[in-house]
Amino acid sequence: IVKPADASDAFQYEGELVAVFGKRCRNVSKEDALDYVLGWTIGNDVSERSWQKSDRTLWRAKNTDTFKPMGPWIVTDLNPNDMETVIRLNGRETDRFRTNNMIFDAPTYISEVSKYCTIEPGDVMWMGTDGVPENMKPGDTVEIEISGIGVLRNSVVQGR
Repeated sequence: IVKPADASDAFQYEGELVAVFGKRCRNVSKEDALDYVLGWTIGNDVSERSWQKSDRTLWRAKNTDTFKPMGPWIVTDLNPNDMETVIRLNGRETDRFRTNNMIFDAPTYISEVSKYCTIEPGDVMWMGTDGVPENMKPGDTVEIEISGIGVLRNSVVQGR
């Protein structure tokens, strides 16, 4: 993760479950939503909070190069209700939560989005996070672990 030179100290991680779609998905029911998911991976929704507050949109605060690392692989046949997310900053646990314990569970979220957006095979959908993230700085290592998937580990470096 490259921290841009003009980023503030409010530079944070967000550990998220990411759905990877295997079939075209449009206007699906909550009950059928997971039938369209090929598998699951881990995402770090890196956020620069001062940009998030000052910009009219989130394009820079959430989408700067290196701000959306995903991986380490895609795992099929997992149930989001059975997963737990653990986030560590420099080896210290900063958060632990039931992975599907978001404002909307994964099937509801997929169903609602599919009412307005056609989801194509290969598309990914980030499911959100829980808790309050801490600030990251160059030299830090962030680990996001989701049971059944593994660990996404990223180092933070200073950009120019």
